[in-house]
Amino acid sequence: MVLRILIVTFILSLLSDIYLWYSVAGYYPTPWRYAHWLAPALLCSLVLLRASGFSASWVFVLIICIFLVAYIPRWFHAAFVLVQLPRTGIVVRAGLVAVILCGFIFGWRHLVVRPVSIACRHLPASFQGYRIVHISDLHIGTYAAAPHMVDKIVEQVNAQCPDLIVFTGDIVNLSSDELPRFLPTLSRLHATDGIISILGNHDYCTYGAHDARRPPHVQTRELVAMQRQMGWQVLLNEHVVVRHRSDSIAILGIENGGKPPFPQRADLPRAMEGLQAGAFKILLSHDPSFWRQAVAGHTDIALTLSGHTHAMQLRIGNHSPSAFIYPEWGGLYSHEGGQHLYVSTGTGSNVPFRLGAWPEIDVITLTGADAR
Repeated sequence: MVLRILIVTFILSLLSDIYLWYSVAGYYPTPWRYAHWLAPALLCSLVLLRASGFSASWVFVLIICIFLVAYIPRWFHAAFVLVQLPRTGIVVRAGLVAVILCGFIFGWRHLVVRPVSIACRHLPASFQGYRIVHISDLHIGTYAAAPHMVDKIVEQVNAQCPDLIVFTGDIVNLSSDELPRFLPTLSRLHATDGIISILGNHDYCTYGAHDARRPPHVQTRELVAMQRQMGWQVLLNEHVVVRHRSDSIAILGIENGGKPPFPQRADLPRAMEGLQAGAFKILLSHDPSFWRQAVAGHTDIALTLSGHTHAMQLRIGNHSPSAFIYPEWGGLYSHEGGQHLYVSTGTGSNVPFRLGAWPEIDVITLTGADAR
């Protein structure tokens, strides 16, 4: 699927290159005229490299970089040329390049703490004001170039004095080898009731090239073991009960489920086995699509926490291209039955770029529905 998207994007990009060449670039002085084809030549080489089966992460990152820096501005330039405003197109193109470069240089490091209050029906009295710090999609390998950012995330999370920390999947990009160097830092995360995590689609380690001695399922086991070594409780279609005085809530964690072609390993009935009738439930599901498919209107789960979308790491106001794929792509959503979904747009980035959809730490405070 990723390869098909890359090929379609490349064809569309090539069409814009040809249009601009015959409309504008072909009249530039010679050095600039041939520089017009530098981006398409690089993009073509990288797409062919990816199509040949070469799956190193830097190839994907470079394709995204070229697309964002070269082609989005170029498409806007072509649109202005089409309406006979070539000089305006050049100005807009230059401005977009500058803004996008800021996303690469500063945006993915601009960590924000986002407080959220969620009113839940039937919340046990002892959990009124309960604080859950929700982090998601760390994609820890991206921080190899900026390891201090992981320290910053840990410090900001701990500063919230959470009752519980939950992590909703995608701790790595491609391989379990990304995590060991960050174990000492992530082990410093602390919450009164501990840290609970689940797996995301990247945690099955199927996107990169692998040594036959360490196939994807072996690397997934390694990731689970390392998280448990850090003191995190990894839920694999399971639940855990958190108790406060005479009250309790159940935290359910499922494996990845939701939109194909991502792995479909969620088993919600298994995660709910053994729970008392009427127990207050919070579900951790990496892909928010699962909420619409199997939770809202199908169960009595009060709150679902998800990640996965990243808001495509691009957001302008309340709008993101992610909305074309995910109806619930970021923030709080509610079902008429009083069930809620909260989607984190991610704490990390699988490509070192964010614009508007800043990396976030969500601090969720639970309140009873009658305490709003």
